[in-house]
Amino acid sequence: MRVLLADDHPLYLEAVHLRLQLLFPNASFVDAISLAEVLTAGDGGSSFDLILSDLRMPGMNGIDGVTRILAAFPGVPFAVMSGSAGNSEVREIIQAGARGFLPKTMRSGAFSAAVSLLLAGGTYLPTDLLQAVMAPDTRADLLGALTPRERQVLVQLVSGASNKEIGRKFDLAEVTVKLHVRQILKKIGGRNRSEAAAIAARAGLI
Repeated sequence: MRVLLADDHPLYLEAVHLRLQLLFPNASFVDAISLAEVLTAGDGGSSFDLILSDLRMPGMNGIDGVTRILAAFPGVPFAVMSGSAGNSEVREIIQAGARGFLPKTMRSGAFSAAVSLLLAGGTYLPTDLLQAVMAPDTRADLLGALTPRERQVLVQLVSGASNKEIGRKFDLAEVTVKLHVRQILKKIGGRNRSEAAAIAARAGLI
């Protein structure tokens, strides 16, 4: 796996390196400290499996930098890392096509789960941001189709939990969790659990 990491704070960049190396011992990394270096990293057809970029590093200019990175690396899972971003800014980031927003304050376990979800094709937003940044009318339409238990299970899907972990949390048999997941996919139009999580994140369902 090849990962492009972009951040102009050396200590944070080193911390992300260490966490990803624990998750993916065979991964290789390319570092950048500005938007210009990110875009240069794609010259010559260089390909990546994941891109994580700071929102405030030199040259980014907020959403403008996000859209330029997305245009330079079409189809590559891309998430923004930031210590501060308003709800409207996070909404723009996701609507532009980014697959996630990773607060720099998140714990290492949550960070690992978020990265795994991104690589599985999902979209990650912290649960406390989902309701705040997405359209309430869309959220209400989808919520109406789910039972309370299905909403609870979907929250766990968004966080990257496995069926076994969901079963332990709610004292459910794993086969029951699978049935809930199947119904969730049917109701919100997802083909798999990662896509269900992505739909939920984009719709602000949780």
